[in-house]
Amino acid sequence: MFENILGQQKVKKILSSQIKGGKIAHAYIFMGQDGVGKRLMASELAKVLNCTTSDFLKGGDGSCEVCASCEKVGKGIHPDVHFIDFAKQAELEDGELGKQKIIKIETIRYMQKEVFTKTHEGKWKVFVIEPAEKMNTAAANSLLKTLEEPPENTIIILVARHKETIPKTIISRSQTLFFQPLSADIISARLMLNCSLDSKKAKEIAELSEGSLENAKNLIEEKESKGLLLWRKLRTQKLYISDVLELSKNIAKSGALECVDAMTAEAKKEFRIYPQETLPALELLNNSRALLLKSVNAQIVLDNLFFDLQAL
Repeated sequence: MFENILGQQKVKKILSSQIKGGKIAHAYIFMGQDGVGKRLMASELAKVLNCTTSDFLKGGDGSCEVCASCEKVGKGIHPDVHFIDFAKQAELEDGELGKQKIIKIETIRYMQKEVFTKTHEGKWKVFVIEPAEKMNTAAANSLLKTLEEPPENTIIILVARHKETIPKTIISRSQTLFFQPLSADIISARLMLNCSLDSKKAKEIAELSEGSLENAKNLIEEKESKGLLLWRKLRTQKLYISDVLELSKNIAKSGALECVDAMTAEAKKEFRIYPQETLPALELLNNSRALLLKSVNAQIVLDNLFFDLQAL
């Protein structure tokens, strides 16, 4: 079961046992960094529950991958499997995807209407909220009501990178499954198979990927993230005070935590090569992230972080 998922043996074992025992939780939190299979696992679980060929209640071993239901889930068009994400929110608002920064209460209310309708053609309704840590307070409170009284044969899966910003009341009503970083061997093997890389190059990229297949693919495509560009700018250029303040002001509005996380990822890569020189910067980034998670004013946190990085 779940053969399409790389690694994550512990998560596979837990879910397989629950499925075969008929003790499926009504709500899960799939926790872990991006690119380790959380969203794909949610999709695979939806396939297993709704497969019309392999019935898990009668001893079926996973999904068949070829019935109409499995194909629809795989293509993202199954009427009983819903991904509540920024793309869906932009569609509901008739807005731009790039401007979606939080999951709003209106989007959760849309989901709740779907939750309490009958299934269209499947046996189970599956709702996947991603990124769950981006729900605002109103949205999280609204979701809590649904988690308290979920309809039969309905599963809600929250996909998140970390749990610090998810209310404890939601965590207590869900089963949290932690997705581990993928091993370098798993990532390098997949890169050789799908990206036509030789073993040496695949291994080099895998070791820089932080256990994320998504990071590995980005490294192959040599994408320079905003985090990398900002990291280079603050570490190599001497900026005027006014420039630093303007920089922190703009980033505080667009996503301070994402910026710090992206810079931390770059700092970790540099740490492998220059540990002594990079450690102070990494500590500054970790401290800033902790403050942001405690809802300390984002612009003040970034002001201090950027000035301190410049001083280093």
